[in-house]
Formats: sequence, C-alpha cells, structure tokens
Amino acid sequence: MDKPESDSAQKSYWKRWTGDTGPFYRACTVYPFDKRPNGERTVSDKKKPNIEVTAGITRQVLRNLPVVLLTILLIYVPATALGFIFEGRLMFSNTVPNVGTVGLLPFGILLVVIWLYIIYRILVSPLYESSMYRSVVFFGTALPLGAGTVYSLYQSVMNSGPMSEPAMTVQAGYFLFVLVTGHLVYDGLVLKTENLFARLGDTNIVKQEAYNDFYREMTEELGYQYDIRPVPIPRSIVFALVVGLVPLSLPFLFDSFEPWEALSYAAYNLVTLFVLAVFYDVFVLIYYFVELLRRDILEYQPFHPDEHGGFRDLGRFATRVNLILFVAGMYVAYRFYSEGLVHLSGGEISSSIAALTWGFFYIGPIAAYICLVVFWLYHSFLRLHRKMKEGRRRQIEKRQRETRNENSESPHDFADIESDGQPWESLRSAPTWPIKRQSLLGIIVVDALPVLASFLL
Repeated sequence: MDKPESDSAQKSYWKRWTGDTGPFYRACTVYPFDKRPNGERTVSDKKKPNIEVTAGITRQVLRNLPVVLLTILLIYVPATALGFIFEGRLMFSNTVPNVGTVGLLPFGILLVVIWLYIIYRILVSPLYESSMYRSVVFFGTALPLGAGTVYSLYQSVMNSGPMSEPAMTVQAGYFLFVLVTGHLVYDGLVLKTENLFARLGDTNIVKQEAYNDFYREMTEELGYQYDIRPVPIPRSIVFALVVGLVPLSLPFLFDSFEPWEALSYAAYNLVTLFVLAVFYDVFVLIYYFVELLRRDILEYQPFHPDEHGGFRDLGRFATRVNLILFVAGMYVAYRFYSEGLVHLSGGEISSSIAALTWGFFYIGPIAAYICLVVFWLYHSFLRLHRKMKEGRRRQIEKRQRETRNENSESPHDFADIESDGQPWESLRSAPTWPIKRQSLLGIIVVDALPVLASFLL
C-alpha cells in the first residue's frame, strides 16, 4: 500500500529557500540597498540546502547581477561612444550630421539623469525599506537597454547597402539578454531548484535510499570548486577560461586597438566569460535532472494533491529551463537581424571563408537553438510523460495483483464491477503529463517564435 500523504508532501517546493517572495526580477540583490549579508539575512544556516547549483564568484556575480552589469555598462558605453566619436561616426558622416545618432546623445543623457534621480528617491523614501527598489533598478536598467535594442533593429531595417554597419547600440540586446537571463537563472535554476531538490526527499514520489544517494552525488558535483589557496576556484570559471579566453584574446594579438576600444572590448569579454561559466553550471544541473528521470528513483502517485502525479514541480523546472531557452532564442534572432543581415548587405561576404564564418556566427546559433529546444522537449516533458505513464501502468498492475490475491477464486480482476468500476476508471484516467497539455502546446508554439522571427519576418 502507498504510504499516507504527509503535509510536507502536499506542499509545492517550487519556491526560493531564502524565504523571499516576489517575481523573478526581484531575486537578485542590489548593493548597497540590501543590508542583508549575502542577501539572505532571514534564513538560518540550518535551512540552507547543502546543494549549490553554482558557487564561488559565479554565484556572487549572479546574486549581485544588477550592480555588476551596471558597473560593466559604465565602462563599456562611454568607451564605445569615444570610439565612435574619434572615428568620426558619432557626430558627422561626410560632413553631414547623423541626426539619428546625434539624437541619441541627449536621450541617453536624459535617461542617466532620470535613473540617478530614481536612485535618489529610493534612498529618501519608504521604498528603501521594501524590495521595490529591486524592481526599480531592474526596469531602470532594462528599459534603456530595450530602447537601444529597438533602435538597433530600426537601423538594420532602414540602412542597407555596401556602407551599412550595425548601430552603435547593437550590443544593448546582448546586455539585456544577460540581465533577464541572469535573473531567471538565479531565481528559477539556483534558489528555487536548490529548494526543490533539498525538499524532494521529504515527499512520497521518491525512493528514499536511492534519492539520498543521488542527492549526495549531485551535491558533490554541482558548484564544485577547486581548493586553490587562498580563494577556491569554481570549476565553471576554469571551464570559461579554457573555452573562451584564447578566442576572445585573439583580436588583441592580430588587431590594433585604441585604448577606449580595448577597454570596451575587455568589458564585453568579462560578461561573455561570466555567461560561459553560468552555462557550464546550468549544463551540469540539467545533466543531473536527466539522470533523475533515467534512474529508478521517482515513484508516480496517481492521486497526488498536485494533480500531476507528484511531478508538478519537476514540470515547472522544465518550464523554467524552456523559458530561458526562449529568451536565448529571441536574442539569437535579434543578433541575426541587427548584425548578420547588416554584414550581409554590407558586402562583407567576399570569399568562401568569409561566408563560412558568417554562417558559423549567425546561422550556427539558430541551428544550435533548434537542437537545444528539441533536446530539452524530449528529455524533460516527454520523458516525464513516459515516466508518469509507466508509473500509472505499474499502479494498475499492482492493484490487479492485489485484487487477484484477495479473490483467488474469481475469474475476473475486479471483486465487484459495480462498486469498483469508478475507482478503476479514476486510476486509468490519472494524469500522465507534468503540466497541462494546453500549456505544453503553448510552449511548443513559443519555442518556434525565434526561428520564425529569424527566417520569415
């Protein structure tokens, strides 16, 4: 017989273990407004999960992403603007004022003034005592980046020909992608997932001993750090340096940079190395999620209170990862239009090598996005569906065996068809998807949007 549902088993663990509440854009801390040590003052060490999806400097950057990204932007934006000024592309073009670009200068200055005024109002108002300032800082950063992204798309549509080039604000989409994705990762794949896996062992949908071994193994691998004195180095940082440092450094060896150009390029590369490090940690997390589905650990509960066989929170995890993939896909589509097509119309594809390079940088990411989406849809929703369907079949067979044992002289599997028909029908119609089917259809449609945006618009 199934063990009875405990109160803890009926609760959803898809929440931040820090005790904070609110939307994803309030997950990260904002220094110096957050007076809590590490942003987690209200949570005791006893409640902190042993598992860490990411650790060390990568976790610290994720936790303080708004301030870190603003610091990078304060370096990158002025350095990039100086490059355009000294190259003569910001103020004038063939002695004719570039009205579109010149118009951005007072607009940008106005945005900075408004942002600083908002910060001042936070400091002197009751907002300082709430978490509302996190929303203000997030949107105060995201909106200017969004404006720069829209302007880059506008420039790519309006300008074409051999002299065309990406707009000065073309990298606004990249920083916007990092800002939004970083918050989603920290909220959904770090805090909420750490809480989910820490509490999953308290539920009746896992085999306790098998899950304990799995959790111990996962705890040792996720967020692993090399014990290098005086500061431990996360394995994700080592991965980012090995994979990205040499390719990102090659332009310094083969091209000549002015000081401001080198400064903006270095700031951009720091963000790229951070993205690579986070990508590694997310990859390891997804690997263990797939392992959880592959191993004989989960036990389907057809009448679980979550109405999804006890797998609802796992379905929410899969949805969160899919949302991050969608954001990445939209950035890939944006990059294809704002840079790829501009370079193509600018006549920079003059040789087969140049064509292969262009395809690698602009068509390659779209192909990679399609592969990742297909991989994730199969290894999350479909495998959960198969796991639940197999669990329901086992439950039916189990109850059939119990009926035969209790009624060995009966030629049928039912003791009384009239009295037992409704419970058996309920069991046969038990859910076999971790989310609603309408939601799954919506996810598939949303996943197709970046591809459609790239090739059909």
